[in-house]
Amino acid sequence: MPATSLPCTARANRAVASFAIALTVMSALAFVSTGNAEAQEKLSLPSLDKDANGAPVMIDAYLFRAANASAPTPAVVFMHGCNGMFSRKGAIDRRELDWAQRFNAQGYAVLMVDSFTSRGQGSECAKGGPVRPWEERPRDAYGALRYLQSIPGIRSDRIALMGWSHGGGSTLFAIGPKGPGRTQNATSSPDFVAAVAFYPGWCNTRAQGANWSTRIPLLLLTGAEDVWTQAAPCDAFVKDVTAQGAPITFHIYPGAYHDFDYPNLPVRSRPEFTHPKTHIVPITGTQPEARDDAINRVTEFLGAAFGK
Repeated sequence: MPATSLPCTARANRAVASFAIALTVMSALAFVSTGNAEAQEKLSLPSLDKDANGAPVMIDAYLFRAANASAPTPAVVFMHGCNGMFSRKGAIDRRELDWAQRFNAQGYAVLMVDSFTSRGQGSECAKGGPVRPWEERPRDAYGALRYLQSIPGIRSDRIALMGWSHGGGSTLFAIGPKGPGRTQNATSSPDFVAAVAFYPGWCNTRAQGANWSTRIPLLLLTGAEDVWTQAAPCDAFVKDVTAQGAPITFHIYPGAYHDFDYPNLPVRSRPEFTHPKTHIVPITGTQPEARDDAINRVTEFLGAAFGK
């Protein structure tokens, strides 16, 4: 055997050591900073939803903490749209990452809630599915709220809820009269201090009820050209409930389609999401002026809610 050769056991040990180092590096890379967002932490937390045995349903979530925080920070819970949290390649959706980076830079933590893959559910954009915006998803939102209130580094009285499309409709149900904050909140923990809904589904009187109300300030933003979650019934609903005292700030963006706040998304039809009954073909895409204005509105709205 040449002097430079290693015994089989030594070579095997070195290979195992090298593999372990590679795994450590790969694991670290899974939690590195994404843009301006601090390292994400993948979590499993209890929803207020229950399984068939009465035990809490465990859901995945991704926590992005504010950079260089020296004191407990406000936080925002994210509720994804009907296509779920991830791209086809398995990466977190760029819209959510973009907003998380902005909020982290502003000193807020972000907790992204994965309501779908946690339950083995894929997209619900075309035909719907079992993860309902009026049942399971509000319970997920409040499970996330209670989780954030239980960990260090978060202001328990400065947590907001923010959702898009399916998640925007879930936000309306969550903060409404039948939401967990009204019906299941037996604790003395604070409620969400504010909510933001982008082009929410189910934003109409038929879905929400004529007596819908909330105590939580809501910023609602939608596009005038959105054929998927249309502005007109949402506008009529908002006018009715604000006349009854609901604290809603509502803005409709002329020329804006669904996903108008998405970064650099070309406007295009989405025939794969055609509604099976109405045959409406959704149109999605960025509207730069609406996106810029929405960023400013959300920044000011949350800044006021968080007392900044």
